[in-house]
Amino acid sequence: LLPNPLLTKDQVLQLREHNIVSEAAIRENRTLAGLEIQPQSIGSILPSYLWRYRPAGQFQRKTAE
Repeated sequence: LLPNPLLTKDQVLQLREHNIVSEAAIRENRTLAGLEIQPQSIGSILPSYLWRYRPAGQFQRKTAE
């Protein structure tokens, strides 16, 4: 109906199923903790990805005098 739908057909299909870690996955260590991955907040990572979108890119801010 819309030229730019909020969700694609694939996203709608994926949303039909839960994406919660199952008890079996927890028992078998198929979790982030089982892979020794520590979750990070997006606030701690995002600035390193966004520097290129500043008006002057990485040169927007002086780092040394």
